[in-house]
Amino acid sequence: MTDTLTAAKAGAPAAGDDKPKKKKLPKLIVVLVVLLGGAYVAKGMLIKPHYKPGQIAPNGQVQTLDQLTVNLSDGHLVQATIVLQLTTVAATKTLNDDQPQFDDAAISVIGEQTYAGLLAPGGRDALKVQLLQRFQKIAGKAYGSQEVSAVYFTGFVIQ
Repeated sequence: MTDTLTAAKAGAPAAGDDKPKKKKLPKLIVVLVVLLGGAYVAKGMLIKPHYKPGQIAPNGQVQTLDQLTVNLSDGHLVQATIVLQLTTVAATKTLNDDQPQFDDAAISVIGEQTYAGLLAPGGRDALKVQLLQRFQKIAGKAYGSQEVSAVYFTGFVIQ
């Protein structure tokens, strides 16, 4: 009995005390892995992606503008439905607030065109480029990337 008391005083574990100390280390590792996994997931949800200048953000949602009927500079009419390809970083709510500005820019750019210019090969493609430049100025950049990445015509009638 004195040997057991001496061993207990010296800090040596008793014969039945081995198991609780060995179980603490695996539990600690499991807790750390779960916490690190949770932190990784939270980081992905809370921190927005940042794109370097010139790096193209992946495509996200599309936003359809109102159908527009515009007088061309030579007296003809154009009826166009324009769709904006947004990037994944674009805030659709913010762009919905800018819809009147997008419509106004489209009316201005389309109104400067001529019937012959739009019918010529590449005429509508040149118009898309001009519209994209104007829309990107309105929408601006978010996290280093343009919010509007492309312009599409889903309806285009010239009279």
